[in-house]
Amino acid sequence: MLTDTTYEGNVKIVRKIGNSTAFYNPLGEFSRDVFVKIFTAYALTKGENLIYAEPFSGTGIKGIRLSVEGKGFSTFIFNDLDENSLKIMQKNWEINNVKGKAIFYNLEANDFFQRLVNFGRVDGIDVDPFGSSSPYIFNAIRSVKGGGIISFTFTDTQVLGGIHSEALEKRYHIKAKKVQFLKELQARIAITNVVLDASTINIAAVPIFAHVDKHYIRSYHIIKPKASLANELVKEIKYITTSDCGFISLEKYAFCPYCGEPTDAIGPIYAGKIFDKDIINKAYEISGGCKRCSELFATALEELDDIPFYYDTKFMASVLKTSTPSRSSLIYDLKKSGFRASGTVFSPTGIKTDSPFGVFKSMFFK
Repeated sequence: MLTDTTYEGNVKIVRKIGNSTAFYNPLGEFSRDVFVKIFTAYALTKGENLIYAEPFSGTGIKGIRLSVEGKGFSTFIFNDLDENSLKIMQKNWEINNVKGKAIFYNLEANDFFQRLVNFGRVDGIDVDPFGSSSPYIFNAIRSVKGGGIISFTFTDTQVLGGIHSEALEKRYHIKAKKVQFLKELQARIAITNVVLDASTINIAAVPIFAHVDKHYIRSYHIIKPKASLANELVKEIKYITTSDCGFISLEKYAFCPYCGEPTDAIGPIYAGKIFDKDIINKAYEISGGCKRCSELFATALEELDDIPFYYDTKFMASVLKTSTPSRSSLIYDLKKSGFRASGTVFSPTGIKTDSPFGVFKSMFFK
């Protein structure tokens, strides 16, 4: 008996068959919307007959949505250690208007990755465990063909935000604190983890997109087996200097040049570019049915992602003891003054700019 049915995107998903249940998180719907758009945008640059795999399938909703709503992928390899999930994802594959063929496994995740290596590797993998993707990054990357795409989910958001600093240093070997560019910090710590794990086997896990919600961090990478490129990515791992007055810099300062107080060093974190504007533009073009996706990709296309932090206007207004100006007016004023400025996908109140900190502060009093 099929029960506990839900509809998402263009698919129908059963979460329970008799006494058997499979994990389904309704809060992840937008994450899956973005996933389908990014993987389809990638596939549009690669052609047809691509192979997709996922180690933590649950109900199978991600792969099934990619099959029904996406393009390019024709073989879908599902896996879950839970036998009940395996039964349910097979049923969900049957009851939807899927395109392509499916293969199902019932393996521990790292054993599954080895099976994919033996299989000949795949073109795309999504790693979406409960908690951190860290224990799976190395083996997952080995499972992807050169030029393939891989995405990771991290749900240990409090650790990645520097809220539990000891846990962050233990798990990710990064020192941080709660900062105004919190969500971008979370994304960049996750990306750092992926870049470093890949570099140990001379593979470049090139970031192409990332976004953060309340419950998760998502990062997307293209895999390139090129040692020189891996080294270039590692060179982008740096420290960011911050001060309680709001000052942020890639330069090292023991004391803030504006307020004179001791600074904090955040890092080491990946400070390079994280957006592939070509892929994001393709994702934007096919996201007409998802308004929130369109807005996210449009913001990413404008974002100055060569600047690895943003100023939060609410935080700065609080520090400066003044009202919070609109983000759009601040961006306009900065550009009018000859500086680069943009919003950011990581915060509706965040601004990226190359203006000196003193100039940026002065904009709050216009």
